[in-house]
Amino acid sequence: MKKISYLALLAGVVMISSCHKFLEEHPKSQQPVDAYYSTIDQVQSAVNYLYNVGTGPNSFYNIGNLYDGTYAMTLDDLSGMANNVVAQNPSVRYYASLTQTGDNQANYVGSIWSAFYSNIASANTIIAKVGQSKTINQTDAAPLVATARFFRAMDYYYLVRMFGGVPLILQPYENLDNLYAPRASLDSIYTAIVTDLQWAYTNGNLADKPMGANGNQVSKGTVGGVLSEVYLTMAGNPLGKGAADYTLALQQAQAVLNSSGGYALFDNSAGTTPFDKLRLTAFDQGSEYLYFVEYNSAIQQSAYPEYTLPNTFPQTVPNSNLHVAYTLVTQVWTPSPTLLNMYDSANDIRRHEKQFYSSSFNYTATGGAPASISYPTMPYRWFDSTALFSTAASSKYASIYRLADVYLIAAEAANELGQDPTQYLEPILKRAYVVPPVIPAGQSDRRNLILGERFRELAMEGHFWFDMLRTRLYPDVDAAHHVTFSALVGHSNGRGQQYTETDLLLPLPTSEMQRNPNLKPQNPGY
Repeated sequence: MKKISYLALLAGVVMISSCHKFLEEHPKSQQPVDAYYSTIDQVQSAVNYLYNVGTGPNSFYNIGNLYDGTYAMTLDDLSGMANNVVAQNPSVRYYASLTQTGDNQANYVGSIWSAFYSNIASANTIIAKVGQSKTINQTDAAPLVATARFFRAMDYYYLVRMFGGVPLILQPYENLDNLYAPRASLDSIYTAIVTDLQWAYTNGNLADKPMGANGNQVSKGTVGGVLSEVYLTMAGNPLGKGAADYTLALQQAQAVLNSSGGYALFDNSAGTTPFDKLRLTAFDQGSEYLYFVEYNSAIQQSAYPEYTLPNTFPQTVPNSNLHVAYTLVTQVWTPSPTLLNMYDSANDIRRHEKQFYSSSFNYTATGGAPASISYPTMPYRWFDSTALFSTAASSKYASIYRLADVYLIAAEAANELGQDPTQYLEPILKRAYVVPPVIPAGQSDRRNLILGERFRELAMEGHFWFDMLRTRLYPDVDAAHHVTFSALVGHSNGRGQQYTETDLLLPLPTSEMQRNPNLKPQNPGY
């Protein structure tokens, strides 16, 4: 069994790794922790670890076992919006059939839990030690502390949505006091999340620019975008704070949208659509991205392109010199019929061939004749032709938050407050449709349109299940691609099972409950 983060916290050791431009680490050797945090370079090295794909929120989107995908993809399976037809880990398959239990999920959820608490331990140490330092200029260190507070907030934001109440640890563990922390209330956890994000946004001296323009480091826009979503989540379930937090969500989204920091939706240019730009690695550092997981073909490769062709695709393409460079391509994330039916394949540009999705590979055969290989619909957002047919090494970043999300957050919050969401919704619709749909006059109909657009626009970015949890709604699609919503609990997952209250939370890791009796009782139904 994996050792929980509490033991790592007690040890007080911060592992150092790299992310931003894969900066070199500066090993601590045998230095005491206090001695290590004495220069800005040392703090930067520690902060680099927070971006590591093996820990914290980035681990949630990193591919481990190729057949099992990411933790985010598992939640997409749980939502019924995507299917993994090749998963080897039974723990992944259980979510698709809603048969997960505390026992059959022990190791799987334990890995999720440990990855986030490891990141929390590192962030806690950075925040505390920098604040105590007498040698570090606090103004110079503010962006690094802001980054640590951002990651700690993100860690708890994921944990509280998946597990409900969890231990709220905001200081480094340096002794045995409070080693067996109890589960904190949802209110206290969300308060801590907001406090960290507000501090980072207001006091962190973060650059106000897209993440890519900020050297692939967390920016003010990154923090602002996430904070707006946190408020939107708090307005909904399970806290139900309503209008007050819808107002905060709208105000924070407006602050990002009205910023002069260079944030902008991708547009059409030189024959390249906005959705081409979401796919092409040349635009991975573009103006629309607020937060992503960075990859580099030479150092830390992205495996996402391996999910864009089915395992039936020929290793050698017939009548050509093309050969699949990867040992394996496979169907770990495929869109469900419900998700695909949300798109009008004629009017919705995202559903046009080779925009968000693809069902054919087109090439020029030997002799110059056009040729094509057809297959069931696969994701195209991650397609990287160079990696697939030449290098078997991709630098394709994994997108988590984009400016499009902020527009839709503003639209949803405005609508829930009884305001006209047109100014926020229209930019999304205009670039996504040949003929944009008319925005309805009624609040309920507008809600259906806005929530439906979140499913269409933010597919493949890990939002499906979390949107279902905060709204407690599940999409229903008619033959004309109109989306309405009904109660999540009691709804079919599209595979013959119905959601229950138990499914709204993941089971707590049994190994953690054995180590910490104060975590009991287990989540309801497990």
